[in-house]
Amino acid sequence: MKGLIHIYGFALILVCFLSVASLAQISQSSVAALDSAWIVSKSAPESAFILASELLEKSRSAEEDSFTGQCQLLRGYILFQFGMFQDATEALYEAEHIFEKSGNKKLLAQVNNVLGEVYYKLKSSESALQRHENALKIYEEIRDEAGEAETKSFIGGMFEKSGEYSRALEYQGESLRLFESLGMKSQIAFVRENIGSIYEDLEKYDSAYSNFHKAFLLNSELGDSLRVIGNLNNLGDVFRKTGEVRRGLEFSTKAAEMSERLGMIYQQKSAIVDVSKAYAALGEFEDAFHFLEQSRRLSDLVYSEESTRQLAIQEAQYNLFTKNQQIKELEQARNFDTRMRWLLLTLVILLIALSWVVFNRQKLKIRGNKELLQRQEELLLVKEQLITTEKENLRLLELKMDTEDQAHSKSLTAQTLHVIDKNRMLEDIQSKLKSILEEEQKEQRKKIRNLIKQIDFNFSHDADWDDFKQTFEKVHQDFFVTIQARSGGLTPAEMKLASLMRLNLSSKEIASSLGISMDSLRISRYRLRKKLNLQKEDSLQQFLLCI
Repeated sequence: MKGLIHIYGFALILVCFLSVASLAQISQSSVAALDSAWIVSKSAPESAFILASELLEKSRSAEEDSFTGQCQLLRGYILFQFGMFQDATEALYEAEHIFEKSGNKKLLAQVNNVLGEVYYKLKSSESALQRHENALKIYEEIRDEAGEAETKSFIGGMFEKSGEYSRALEYQGESLRLFESLGMKSQIAFVRENIGSIYEDLEKYDSAYSNFHKAFLLNSELGDSLRVIGNLNNLGDVFRKTGEVRRGLEFSTKAAEMSERLGMIYQQKSAIVDVSKAYAALGEFEDAFHFLEQSRRLSDLVYSEESTRQLAIQEAQYNLFTKNQQIKELEQARNFDTRMRWLLLTLVILLIALSWVVFNRQKLKIRGNKELLQRQEELLLVKEQLITTEKENLRLLELKMDTEDQAHSKSLTAQTLHVIDKNRMLEDIQSKLKSILEEEQKEQRKKIRNLIKQIDFNFSHDADWDDFKQTFEKVHQDFFVTIQARSGGLTPAEMKLASLMRLNLSSKEIASSLGISMDSLRISRYRLRKKLNLQKEDSLQQFLLCI
């Protein structure tokens, strides 16, 4: 009897030992897989996200908190790149909590830097700066010079965007010195490009050219095609702004051809816009308009591709969730079978050991009935879990529909930006024709006046308005019906003004889109307020945003 019990106990210990050994092997392979996901996160972010999500589920099952935090850091970074800021912050907050608890300061600093970028995109500049400063303190504490240099570059970039150029140059300069001392050429090129951008904003084009050119040489040496394209665009901008338009056109054209050859649509669109500006500066307006139209098509393609990739991420999350549910159900069934086998083995051993005791047979029968009842309860629990899974599937379907609505919203923004860009170019052409009007003879004056009237006519009868209105009504349903009912009747121009304000555009962008001056825009807003019967203390902007 004691011998059988000893054998049974030894078998249990052996099973536990094999399980622990298997778990250690899975953990080691998971670390290697996560490293691979980080490597491909830029070239194939969708694949990296799926792999990171699968590793996340494994780490949670194994209760490996540190590895869970690393998976969430990568997922948060990829979600941020896709513009899915809410999901990104949720993943990053979990990673931050884990790293604070475990005291992993280096990874905690990385989380702070990524959260800083997310906050900045969410228009929370103070919180973003606080996050980057937290990361900088941690890197200085652990004496990680590479992390310190990267963080200072982030802070310098924030000061540049807020117009504090002296502080931006200070932080970028410190970052550059640290990277140069470490010999990190790729990072040196990146900081050089940032410094060149600051000097370009300050209209110090010689210094801007020097830094852009150094970044171009380093990236060419490293074979970083993506950054080389950006360097060519920056050099083209400098030449165009300093009057060397032909030379700038050569750089912009080279950037456009290189990005097209490499299939980099976003970079190609940016380069094509610069080519269009160069032709406009040269007075070759037909070519300028041709390239501007090409940039518009590329812009639509970029937004479409981004929307598709976001949907792919959502679908990947949905598929992963479904797969995990299926795996859990299979594991539950397998565990149930395993328990049943152990139960049967236990019953056999007990029957053999206690067969000579009659009254114990009755006890075994009662125990068997209890186990059967437990099995029925477990089956009911599995059914309840299946019902819960169906409810979650419906929730994810609703989430997918919300994502499609967001894709419509991005398409609407792309069309609005296109109208603004086109009107700005028409304004530039109009200004130059007016200048020529003062210098040419009487017959030419008459023709140029007609051309100016035609341009003014196009400002107020833009054919893109119909497409814009259709897309706008898809995103903001019943908007026009609501304001028409409130006002008792608006003109087409007033409806267009109301829709642009609903998109939360700046006054300068709205005036450019409508082709009117800032004074005319203020008058139009006053008339719109009056028709909407708003009180003096009511905000027209807030009223339209709430519709």
